[in-house]
Amino acid sequence: MEQDRRAVNDGEDVLEIDILELAGVVLSKIWIVIVSALVFAAATYLVCFFLITPKYESTTKIYVINRQNSESLTYSDLQSGTQLTKDYQELVTSRPVLEEVKAELSIDIDNDDFKKKITVSVPTDTRIVSITAEDTDPYMARAMADGIRKSASEHIANVMNTEAVNVVEEANLPTEISSPKTIRNTLIGGVLGGAVAVMIIIIVFIMDDTIKNPDDVEKYLGLSVLGSIPVLDEELVRNKSASKKKKKVSSHSHVVMTETLSDASKIEKEVKAISAAVDNTGEIVEPQAPQAVELREADSILGETHDSFENNRRVR
Repeated sequence: MEQDRRAVNDGEDVLEIDILELAGVVLSKIWIVIVSALVFAAATYLVCFFLITPKYESTTKIYVINRQNSESLTYSDLQSGTQLTKDYQELVTSRPVLEEVKAELSIDIDNDDFKKKITVSVPTDTRIVSITAEDTDPYMARAMADGIRKSASEHIANVMNTEAVNVVEEANLPTEISSPKTIRNTLIGGVLGGAVAVMIIIIVFIMDDTIKNPDDVEKYLGLSVLGSIPVLDEELVRNKSASKKKKKVSSHSHVVMTETLSDASKIEKEVKAISAAVDNTGEIVEPQAPQAVELREADSILGETHDSFENNRRVR
């Protein structure tokens, strides 16, 4: 099966990357990717839950029409209202509106920070202006949205010389946290952690230029491999040798003990035979030549038996 390959040129050097081999390397280390994704996801969740202060959003909407004729609403009025929506957005967050709301709600922040809490948007092809206020207190967020709506309506009517601005909906009391979005951020953190792990695995694989198999010899060195010699693990070989030696010593000790017990029986018989040579008066009868020879052999066997016991004790 022909494999897809890509070449990356760097001066005169050519780095050839096997896509299937690269995918295999990533799959072989998939546990690293999973662990990295879980760690990043857990860290993101903990940061969102413990370190970031939750915020709430409240939204109110107004409808603005710059009517040219007080008796009826014309198409030109609608077109004019659509074109002026950008102006309405600027007027809603203008300095007079913000200062009035700050004084009413006793908010002690500067205009730039207060403006960051207010978001004004106009849906496409509409004349509806949405005003959203954000704060860590849901009741304060609702009060800010309503205050901006009231002050902005008066300011728009005075500046644009329009009729009273109509209220589409008043600000709501938020019950759900608008930010941080813990679930979404946790999923993003998990995906980011997995992507980082995959990138590190790929970079380590590409930077690794060691020879791992006979195919790499032909691939990188251009040499033909005639044969390969397996490398044995020295520690494994040492453990196996020690195990065999232990078994052999144990068997040898058993044989020595058996032979020693057999020699002890022979010695006992020889001692009894020698004791029979003593007469009733307690005098030792002169042993015959064969008996003398047996006595010397008994002494020799006693010495050998003692040496065998000593050797057996050292082996143990």
